[in-house]
Amino acid sequence: MFRRLFTHADGMALAITVWLCTLPLVGLLVVPFFGLKIGLIVAVVLFITAMAICWGICGWKLFRN
Repeated sequence: MFRRLFTHADGMALAITVWLCTLPLVGLLVVPFFGLKIGLIVAVVLFITAMAICWGICGWKLFRN
C-alpha cells in the first residue's frame, strides 16, 4: 500500500520547482508595484495553487491505478 504512495513523488518535486521558478517573477513584477506584503501573499497563493493542482493530479493517478 505504501509503495503506491511514493510512486508519484516526482510530480510534487516538479510542482515545487515550478513554484521556485515563479518567485523571481513575483519579485520583479509584483513587489515593485504593490509592495512586499502583497508579494508575499502572491507567492503563498501560487504555492498553494501549485500544491493543490499537484495533489489533484497525483490523487487521480493513485486512485486510477
